[in-house]
Amino acid sequence: MPMRFPQYFLLPVFLFFGTIAAAQPSPTLSANFRNTDLHSVLDFFEKKHGLSFSFDDEAIEGVRISVSFKKLPLREAMQRTFEGTGLDFEIVDNQYVLLKKATGSQSPITNLQSPITCSLCGTVLDAETGEPLPGATAYVKNTPHGTTTGDDGKFKLEGDFTKDDFLIISYLGYEQQAMPVEKLLAQPCREFRLKFATHLMPDVLIQDFATDMLRLGEQGGFHFNKEKMPTLPGWGEPDVLRTLQLLPGIGAADESGSRLNVRGGTPDQNLVLLDGIPVYHTGHFFGLYDAFNPFVVDEVDVWRGNFGAEFGGRNSSVIDIHGKPGYGKKAKWGVGMNLLSVQGYVEVPLKKEKMSLLVAVRRSYVDGLQSTAYKHFFNQIFQNGKIALQEQAVNDSEFITWNPAISFGDANLKLRWRGKKKRENAVSLYTTEDRLDYRFAYDDSTYFTETEDVIAASNFGMSWQHSAEWSPVFKVKYNVALSAYKNDYTFRWNEEDRQRPFIYQWNTNNSMTDFSVNLHHDWQASDRHRMSFGYQLAVQEAAVIYRDTNAVTLAGNLWSNDTVRSGLHTLYAEFAYQPVENLSFMLGIRENHSPARGLFYSEPRVSFAWLPFGKKPEGEGNLTVKAGLGRYWQFVFQIIDFGDLGVGEPLWAIADDNIPAQELWQWTLGGSVESKTMLFDVEFYRKKNRNLTSLNLRVEQGFERPWAFDGESTATGLDVLLRKRWHQFSTWLAYSLGDVGMQFPELNDGLPYPARHDIRHRWNWVNTFSLKKWEFAANWHLRSGTPYSVPAVVQVPCPDCTADSLTFALTFDRLNTARLPGILRLDLSATWKWQKPGNRGKVGLAIYNFYNRRNLLDKDYLLETPPLDQPQATYNLKELYRLAAGATPSVFVMFEW
Repeated sequence: MPMRFPQYFLLPVFLFFGTIAAAQPSPTLSANFRNTDLHSVLDFFEKKHGLSFSFDDEAIEGVRISVSFKKLPLREAMQRTFEGTGLDFEIVDNQYVLLKKATGSQSPITNLQSPITCSLCGTVLDAETGEPLPGATAYVKNTPHGTTTGDDGKFKLEGDFTKDDFLIISYLGYEQQAMPVEKLLAQPCREFRLKFATHLMPDVLIQDFATDMLRLGEQGGFHFNKEKMPTLPGWGEPDVLRTLQLLPGIGAADESGSRLNVRGGTPDQNLVLLDGIPVYHTGHFFGLYDAFNPFVVDEVDVWRGNFGAEFGGRNSSVIDIHGKPGYGKKAKWGVGMNLLSVQGYVEVPLKKEKMSLLVAVRRSYVDGLQSTAYKHFFNQIFQNGKIALQEQAVNDSEFITWNPAISFGDANLKLRWRGKKKRENAVSLYTTEDRLDYRFAYDDSTYFTETEDVIAASNFGMSWQHSAEWSPVFKVKYNVALSAYKNDYTFRWNEEDRQRPFIYQWNTNNSMTDFSVNLHHDWQASDRHRMSFGYQLAVQEAAVIYRDTNAVTLAGNLWSNDTVRSGLHTLYAEFAYQPVENLSFMLGIRENHSPARGLFYSEPRVSFAWLPFGKKPEGEGNLTVKAGLGRYWQFVFQIIDFGDLGVGEPLWAIADDNIPAQELWQWTLGGSVESKTMLFDVEFYRKKNRNLTSLNLRVEQGFERPWAFDGESTATGLDVLLRKRWHQFSTWLAYSLGDVGMQFPELNDGLPYPARHDIRHRWNWVNTFSLKKWEFAANWHLRSGTPYSVPAVVQVPCPDCTADSLTFALTFDRLNTARLPGILRLDLSATWKWQKPGNRGKVGLAIYNFYNRRNLLDKDYLLETPPLDQPQATYNLKELYRLAAGATPSVFVMFEW
């Protein structure tokens, strides 16, 4: 479909100029006050010039202003206004003004006691859930001493304080808490539980407004807070794995939600953990959605490579998902639904602030082709396969039955309890299941034939997690997990006898069982030295079985039964050293031992971070230069074997004596700047992967794929992320430049060729705008097309032909020599949210591919030749296109009590 310039670029132009407008400096200010109360002065600036002030009422009580000026810049106007009042101010984004006592100023009643040098610390928690509040503000009133809490909600303040000073604790959306320093001297480290504020206005919360869903994590990773994830444009619900695709370097070549390609890697090279459980089945609806209930997810940490020595077993990325519940005083529950599924959860405190239970379920309720969203995404998945081709026959005969049905669901249970001495324990259970039932039949009461295809994929997991502080400088995290994956495909054929279940049946059965133990220890040897070390045990078993059964002859064949068991012992250590405040190094090593094979696999890793301009206070824009180098080993891989069905779940297998483990070397170099409202991150990478298997290559029909395990791939690229936030508007620009090449001695005459997931350019431009209870989002998605192979038609011998000795077949002289057109898509969403003392929720509309653009995902060729009993003189070569879904609306709603 041709693209018209005005139609497709109108919205991005509006978004661009909206961004520029939001970034413009504020207008000049004019004022004339004579002995005016400061409250009235602030009201004037707010109404006349759109400013927002945050202050402590006691600090401005009794202050009167006499000043006159015209057309002064904001900062100069504020200086003139507050001159001689004993007040200081901080301006954020030319709109927000935080008032505070000037350093060294005294209140009308001066405390004459001598200051005491001491250290104050504590943990800030949600009073209802007991969860830590990262990013909360802790400061001592009328002093320059202040800080913010870390991920665990903890803070520490050191300075000279008087006994009459007050410690103030505040957090966005919560009631402020104050406590005299005198009470903290006997117990300096205590818990501060903040209650949700139902009547606070946004302008009194300026100190914390910059908290966002994304921030830089350790060792070049990213940390996501699910509660702050916006409504996804085009999707609606906060789908975790789709959200990760907004990061540069992470995408899906097939535009799915869960089959991620991270910096040139394949989906099986991603380690996905849910509460320490390795998840092998990560997507519903054949990868369209991720398999994680949005009510369950709390936080997500993701590394696109260069992850620490604690993680191993995969080469491309680590996606570590942490689930709820928190420690609360009241039971909470919620329900939600979209056009495909319904979900719900209940969170119950079994022991006040000591023990909590979470139960969550999700189930598809549309198992047939009954909704627009279902139809559009169904067509995207099943094009070019047997199901789509047979659908064309439905209109040709009234005696044909064509009935595909997809269902999916998942369930979570987590019990969490807190012991003495900061000991935390949790037990998690997780199960997910997908099923396809497809029946195709012809029955005219005289002749009867029927085929049935069934795919059933599931993943069950359970884990025990334990953490404790054995001392102020020594912490432990222990995890024991079990994951069991099953993937069964059944094909049945029957004719003539309607009472008989089948004449012929084919089964492909795949299972993967993974039992793991992880004992992790952290030792803070000094302020500049930290050591992490531990032991891991991984016991895995994978089975791939092919068999068939003939019910007429009562014959059965076991064509293949490849069952591999593997045990791996791992010792790892990581040493972090900070010689000076603006430079840190990380040295790590993983040593893996396979007793069955008598082999050792070493994984050295090193990284550093340097702040060339020194370390500034948090939120003021530290520039960090970072680099990393590491070696990684992977012992599991996927086999792509979908047959003529054209879709399915990959088969999992384990490296053994015949199939070597995959080896990867990777190095990165980049830099980042992060402030309260802006994040800029750029990183260059290069990866070299060896011992790849040809069995996980998705190839064109007619392509002969040899059994090869000595392939190599090289990925080189540049990832750039820019996120900027203003008061109500934020923009997110992610760009990836990459080149992924593969080489197998048995393929393409041994010459390198572009990988099927080689996407040279990928852009995501996400914009969100909040207006009172409304939230609007738009994502402009642009990427290069994927490579594909162009076949040639040749004549080959035909032993089964009765009228000719030769027939026609496809051959591929060179792989992936052509490339599909680029993909261009605009996704939109609008959400209305509310939050009241007893409940909260949201309802919204999302539109995927708003312009209904025709985007090509894949291209295959189908060669049609005459029947075998006829002369093989002609052929017909068809081009089959797999298109992404067109314009697809989706309605979603979520309620929580």
